[in-house]
Amino acid sequence: MPEQSSITGGAKRVYDLHGEKIRYLIVGVWNTGFSYLLFLLLIRLFAEPLQRATALDPKLVAIGIQWTSWAVAVVQSTVTMKYFAFRSKGNLWKQVARAYVIYLPAQGLSTLILWTAMFLLVPHMGARGSAMVGQLFAVFITTIFSYVGHKYFTFRVPLEVGEVPPEDLLEGTTATVE
Repeated sequence: MPEQSSITGGAKRVYDLHGEKIRYLIVGVWNTGFSYLLFLLLIRLFAEPLQRATALDPKLVAIGIQWTSWAVAVVQSTVTMKYFAFRSKGNLWKQVARAYVIYLPAQGLSTLILWTAMFLLVPHMGARGSAMVGQLFAVFITTIFSYVGHKYFTFRVPLEVGEVPPEDLLEGTTATVE
């Protein structure tokens, strides 16, 4: 059984070094799936009725639905990242507000990607199909930007008075890994 214990020990060392990133990837898959499925559900339920009722261009309807699903998904995403990925102690609603600050530029980029995809793909796939493809592509593009923003802004908890910062954050020190 020494092989199993060395495998377990190796996995533990990897998790000790990269646990936050691993948890973020797990949560990221969940949040991405939730966000995309919510978008697909709203497109399926509301795109055609909104187009008929408002006579708006299908691209504008898709972007309106994208922003609506985004507003809901940010809250869900922040909760899962707070409690599972980053295990943050800060105030949830302040962190939700900070998450909107991080996600807003990403959402702007997503809107540009969705608009471009629909402009290029509507003749080939129709409004609904091009919206689905465009949104899927947009989700993957904005994921890395979001991770960095959340790690260093949304879930960064200020030190309490008298609290000593972690050694790796102190200027002039280097973290050693054994």
